[in-house]
Amino acid sequence: MIAVFANELRLLLRDRGAILWLVLGPLLVMSVVTGVRYQSGKGPALLLPIVNEDQGPVARAFVKLLAERATPVEMTRAEAESLVRDQGRAPGAIVFPEGLSRSYLQGRTSDILLLTDPAESIGLNRLKVALLLMSRDAADLADPIGNPRIELVEQNLTGDRISRKSHEQNVPGFTIMFTLLGVVYGTASSMHRETRSGTLARLLIAPLGFGRIVYAKLLLRAIIGATQMLVLLLWGRLAFGVSLGTSPVAVVAICLATGLAAVGLGAFVAGLGRSDAQVLPLTLALVLPLSAVSGLWWPLHRQPDWMQAVANAAFPTWAMQGVTNLVLRDRGLASIGAPSAVLLVEGLALMILGVWMFRLRVATR
Repeated sequence: MIAVFANELRLLLRDRGAILWLVLGPLLVMSVVTGVRYQSGKGPALLLPIVNEDQGPVARAFVKLLAERATPVEMTRAEAESLVRDQGRAPGAIVFPEGLSRSYLQGRTSDILLLTDPAESIGLNRLKVALLLMSRDAADLADPIGNPRIELVEQNLTGDRISRKSHEQNVPGFTIMFTLLGVVYGTASSMHRETRSGTLARLLIAPLGFGRIVYAKLLLRAIIGATQMLVLLLWGRLAFGVSLGTSPVAVVAICLATGLAAVGLGAFVAGLGRSDAQVLPLTLALVLPLSAVSGLWWPLHRQPDWMQAVANAAFPTWAMQGVTNLVLRDRGLASIGAPSAVLLVEGLALMILGVWMFRLRVATR
């Protein structure tokens, strides 16, 4: 027994890369989670587009009160709607209608229009709390014992429903994360397994060429990954009633694009790892922090500036945007054009780089 223990310890210590990634992976995850949960308060405040059609003293006072809890930015209604609906940079926008100040000062109830994106439920809840506190503070200043003078009217800019259920928020993120875990690990481990068996070494001298055969194998992995993602989305539809948008073609397309990007990352992991033992910790060290940074676990606007910058360059962010457009915003094929393009470009780049690195490793053995 001692001899077996000593032999296993010797083999483990020989693979220093596996030990490194076993330690580095959890450190990366812990750092990202801690950075968001305990330092996000130091990041930028909630961006709050304001359409001030009133331009009266009450509307200006409301903007000052909101500035204590958010970052109000006055703009036109078209700009505010674009920021919420098209760019996804804010969960909602506030419209102070013309005549608000006059009605409020006369003691009459006034409507404030809230233009929303219910897909950003956490940010939207923060916005509603800020409005509630604004209304309370304003009432304390104007008439502490009077009736409330503000009524909130919501208008959904991205769909038909005013709110989304919690499980609808979870399905896109969990679907993409588990697809990444399965595809990246499966791709990298299969490539190392074929190296160990000598299959890939023989492909170096095969008439068809190393690259063509490897890319054909990776294409199959991409289809498997897309199928896995599609099954998860269909399960969300059947079990929880989650919407899949207005276009079945769009669902299949975003699944295929995400599957290809995941395979590209898997090929990169295979090229980076030097042994089978490094594949799993490498997969976890890349996929879990990417999932956190890319908004699969929480909304992007809760993250510090540097993390949001990283997210814009990470392909899971675009996968999340594409799936969210379908699941939470009930959109169709046009809404996944840009996300799918980014997924394909980054996936192909990672795949080419990974295969090149892996070929060098196989050739030197």
